[in-house]
Amino acid sequence: MRALIVTLLVSAAWLPAAAVGRPNVLFIAVDDLRPELGAYGTPAKTPHLDAFAARALRFDRAYCNQAVCGASRLSLMTGLYPEFTGERTYHVTDWRKRWPGVVTLNQHFKAGGYETVGLGKIFHGTRGPGVDPANWSRWIPVMGGRQYLNPESLESTRRTAGRANAKTSRTKGPATEAGRGGDDDYPDGARAAEGVRQIRRLAEAGKPFFLAIGFTKPHLPFNAPAKYWDLYKREDFSLPDNLGFPPGYPDWARNKSAGELRAYSDIPPEGLPTGFPSGLNQRLIHGYYACVSYVDNNVGRLLAALDQSGASDNTIVVFWADHGWKLGDHSSWCKHTNFECDARVPLIIRRPGGPAGVTRALVELIDLYPTLCGLCGLDLPDHLQGKSFEPVLDHPKAPHREFAYTSYPAKPGKESPGTVGHSIRTPVYRYTEWWENGTDRVVSSVLTNLREDPGETTNALPKKKGFAKALAVKLKARVLSARK
Repeated sequence: MRALIVTLLVSAAWLPAAAVGRPNVLFIAVDDLRPELGAYGTPAKTPHLDAFAARALRFDRAYCNQAVCGASRLSLMTGLYPEFTGERTYHVTDWRKRWPGVVTLNQHFKAGGYETVGLGKIFHGTRGPGVDPANWSRWIPVMGGRQYLNPESLESTRRTAGRANAKTSRTKGPATEAGRGGDDDYPDGARAAEGVRQIRRLAEAGKPFFLAIGFTKPHLPFNAPAKYWDLYKREDFSLPDNLGFPPGYPDWARNKSAGELRAYSDIPPEGLPTGFPSGLNQRLIHGYYACVSYVDNNVGRLLAALDQSGASDNTIVVFWADHGWKLGDHSSWCKHTNFECDARVPLIIRRPGGPAGVTRALVELIDLYPTLCGLCGLDLPDHLQGKSFEPVLDHPKAPHREFAYTSYPAKPGKESPGTVGHSIRTPVYRYTEWWENGTDRVVSSVLTNLREDPGETTNALPKKKGFAKALAVKLKARVLSARK
């Protein structure tokens, strides 16, 4: 029924307006990146993105709509909430079969007269039906690069594959690698090289373009050329201070086992992450930072190519990540929760002629689709659930949303009744409720004052019951609205 509704909404006849004179769009996606950039005040060494941020608008309060790759990316690219589509997994396999009539962002720009080119990880995956290949002018399955370079890593991967055949929980190689090779020996480097070629080609062609380039780092495994590891000292890394979690935050909703990480050959198969050796914790954080610096260099290559092409003055550049990540926060790793560190993402946009600086407006990734349509003079498809923040790009102090909405499901299990966690982020608070599957019955709830407790380890609900009740009314209205 939902597929039929969306088909009816978006299949009305509409003709592409002339795209002559419209700005280009360079759309750069990154995987598993929390706002761990120098521009956001962290120790990460990211000179290219820092320089870009100085000429752009940096969003300090941007949030994904679900903290897992597939669901987050599909929500952004379709303009529909996971709560509406039910597309909540990391793969969202065969989503196009379930939503044949929905008009994706790339599809809308193509119909609007843009040459649309995609490569790397924009949707989940880098090739196949999940990347919506029929609805780009060209989708490029970049061939090149290897996940592991070092012989010892490859041997560990082979041994792990053998154990996996014996039905063990480990199915992948090591969680980190300081690669003995060059940038383009890994897949992200090959994508950057192809991205540079496409920027040059598209700029020379002179037709307005929408070029989407997706990098997979700093997603696990934390593999990057050794020179990026060498930017940091291992002893400078340690677990964060916010190892706790708010009283009332359900164990089954906080990803306490960090299951995604367990598949790697050098991760303890049992026991909580709090029991990981300190050396392992340091290596993982070091590896994450090395990958962030590697991504920074790859993005820098694209930005330099754009400047050299002569198209920079007429190109909107969007840098975004699909969700955040835990680096030992709340005594866990990975994403898969409604915590602030999982929901908050870096978002940096440079609009030709627009002001540079910082905005604290609350925005959601689902808002990018209508925003880009407005900036490029395209009509809005009727199905979009996001809200354009184009006014914020003109006036960074302008408000946008009263709160940002994120949701995440908790699968039924021995401890979990099966719920969806619904969370809203106001300028000061994060309020989260877990609803029993198929109902609006609240199983648990948490309220945290993030101004007083930015690490999100306390529950202010007992002292703020009246305020929490008011937020609960707003949250329920938001969830019901997202379902329509």
